[in-house]
Amino acid sequence: MKKAIQRILLLMTAVVLCMSLTGCGEYTSSYSATVLITSNTSKKMSVEFSSLKGKMVHKLKCDGKEGRELKYTASLKSGTATVYYDIDGTREELFTIHGGETADSSLGNLAKGKIYIIIETEGKCEGGSFKLNIE
Repeated sequence: MKKAIQRILLLMTAVVLCMSLTGCGEYTSSYSATVLITSNTSKKMSVEFSSLKGKMVHKLKCDGKEGRELKYTASLKSGTATVYYDIDGTREELFTIHGGETADSSLGNLAKGKIYIIIETEGKCEGGSFKLNIE
């Protein structure tokens, strides 16, 4: 009986350890904002704000069909923000936008799986709009 309890405890410890290690690859949001409107589905995300400071993370999914693209548009009244994407654990810059600028482009040949979109501001940004979708 004592050995059975020890085995159960050992198994439970192993399960908890495995579960805690699998969550390490994900990103977390940490930001402050005013008049924030967000939408996030598996194929689209949008963020509009009066002011934003910090890091905001969204997750999209790509089905891996040939020719899939991540299309994006963005505008910002003031401040600087950089948008990164992460596919398969490799974080790369998608674009940087400064106050008074707009961005409108795409990233092609997407791999199948989760795509993390990370918006990071340098200080406080105002009057922003970011829209990204997989087509």
